[in-house]
Amino acid sequence: MKRTIIFVCVALLLAGLAGCTDNSKKTRIKPVSDNDVQESADVTNVVYTKYGIPLPIDLFKYLVAEDVQYNTDLLVPLENMDKYTKETKQAMALGVYSADIAYCSLYKRQQEVMGYFNCAFKLADKLDISEGFNFRYVERMENNVNSADSLSNIAAESYWKACNYLNDNEKNNILPFVIYGGWVESQYLCVASNDLKSTREQIMNQQEGLLRLIKYLYDVMIESSAFYYNYDIKHIIMDLNNVKKVYDKVAGGSIDAQTYSEICKRIKTMRSELIDPNKN
Repeated sequence: MKRTIIFVCVALLLAGLAGCTDNSKKTRIKPVSDNDVQESADVTNVVYTKYGIPLPIDLFKYLVAEDVQYNTDLLVPLENMDKYTKETKQAMALGVYSADIAYCSLYKRQQEVMGYFNCAFKLADKLDISEGFNFRYVERMENNVNSADSLSNIAAESYWKACNYLNDNEKNNILPFVIYGGWVESQYLCVASNDLKSTREQIMNQQEGLLRLIKYLYDVMIESSAFYYNYDIKHIIMDLNNVKKVYDKVAGGSIDAQTYSEICKRIKTMRSELIDPNKN
């Protein structure tokens, strides 16, 4: 079934998530070759230039820079992929697994990257996305399994291909859910990985990005005529506004332990509900 175009591309991870409201001015993404070693943040998209939503991968770079230990137990189990049946839940899961790919790639965990990419590939198939997460990219992943940099670049390129495909084929109603899944997973992996003082500063710096994400979702609702999606987007906005209310308590740009703990608690609750196949 074809859906009415509401917005445009998103950007997530490994790269990020992407989107845009003006279909007459689509931004094409330059593919990344297997031999190119470039930051995924260099690959930009309209949602990030228009709304300034931060790329989740930047948080993971912080974890690596701070020598925070890789923790596979924090990732969503691979077997969860088959449990998501609702379309919007599958789209959010695609965002989550894309964030997990980014996390694994920066820690140079090639086998884990392959596992999570295969999950993203299967979810993309369920969502009828024929570009990006397809057999061609699976083969490229398999051929470059011993090169962490190549895997990262291939995963980034595949995600942007998928976003452009959604934008061009009237399927961008699901993109806000991909963005949300990636945002929640990246925040969760950061706060659940450690309790460093510097992490509090990193989370404090996410406030502006949160506000921009909320604005983006409001704009999606205003532009959309797909009311069955708007119901779920409205619920997401309510969750994000609950996090915003905690941020609003912060004064002077510094965050105390109690406020930080409350933000972490809300993020962990959102993530728990997001990955639960039984939660809509």
